[in-house]
Amino acid sequence: MEVSDSSLAYDRDVKIPLYAESGIPEAWLVDLNSKTIFAYRQPSRMGYQEVRQYRRGDAISIQAFPDVQFALDEILG
Repeated sequence: MEVSDSSLAYDRDVKIPLYAESGIPEAWLVDLNSKTIFAYRQPSRMGYQEVRQYRRGDAISIQAFPDVQFALDEILG
């Protein structure tokens, strides 16, 4: 999980692709400014094949534990 307030472009454009290239199965990028969590899944050498956005009011789960859900309101405070 990366948490970003001023480094969104670097986290999204540099770090997240490195995680995909390394085969990390899932990465989350929390954008504090837009109150959005981006979930990156299905890594490949070309980047993550699936990217989903979650906003306040949504619930998100870790791919490895799909039955366990977290409310974004709890994560974002």
